[in-house]
Amino acid sequence: MTTTTTMAKIVCGECRHENEAERIYCHNCGERLDRSAAAAQKPIVDPTETHRRLQKMLGPPSRVRHNFFAVSKLVLAAVAAAALVEMALPPELPAPTKIVSPQIDLDLENAHLRPSPLEYSQDQINAYLTYRLISKKTALTHPFLTFVRATASFREGACTIAMERSLFGYSIFSRTSHRVETNAGKIAATNVGGWIGRLPIHPVVMQFGDIIFADLWSALDRERKLIGKMGAVNFHESSVTISAPTR
Repeated sequence: MTTTTTMAKIVCGECRHENEAERIYCHNCGERLDRSAAAAQKPIVDPTETHRRLQKMLGPPSRVRHNFFAVSKLVLAAVAAAALVEMALPPELPAPTKIVSPQIDLDLENAHLRPSPLEYSQDQINAYLTYRLISKKTALTHPFLTFVRATASFREGACTIAMERSLFGYSIFSRTSHRVETNAGKIAATNVGGWIGRLPIHPVVMQFGDIIFADLWSALDRERKLIGKMGAVNFHESSVTISAPTR
């Protein structure tokens, strides 16, 4: 901050010599000067400097800060655009199958009568899902969001359920993946993640996002209850083995 000070002289009390304001001893006789008068003088603030500082505080942000926020907005926009693209891309799903659907629900009801576990291929499960959900399509359809199909994909130790819906003719895909374990004679499923389109969703988020599949779980409630009574469910690459509980 710029200040201006009146250049007053300090008069020596002994020899009356006028000394510069910054001096401590008299230039003429060497006597210590009385600086009380000089100390009492208040600096005068330059009004131009005050105005400039106010403009800086109240004016637009500096160029560095402006550039930082501009770059941040650009990065966020790019990330959001990339996420939307991933959500819009269709995932790789099992192709529709034309094989005859097995009566899986009846097989599960009578599993305790069979000496060996039930074994189904991925295509057989998907054929059953198509057959079973035909009559449930109305219940699975919401305004502007039409149910198209549900599929199952198996890999070692896990099962992924996918649901395709149509929004104004454009397909929207959502998937959820689970591992199944048997604990104390009960079958428990643990979510291990999901996807919207090809955008991966963390398992913690999917614990809440799994509500997307609530209608599908309701439509398959009978099958879920029957599987819950089984002794074990083992997923393999493109197949599943279901064992009846031991008696």
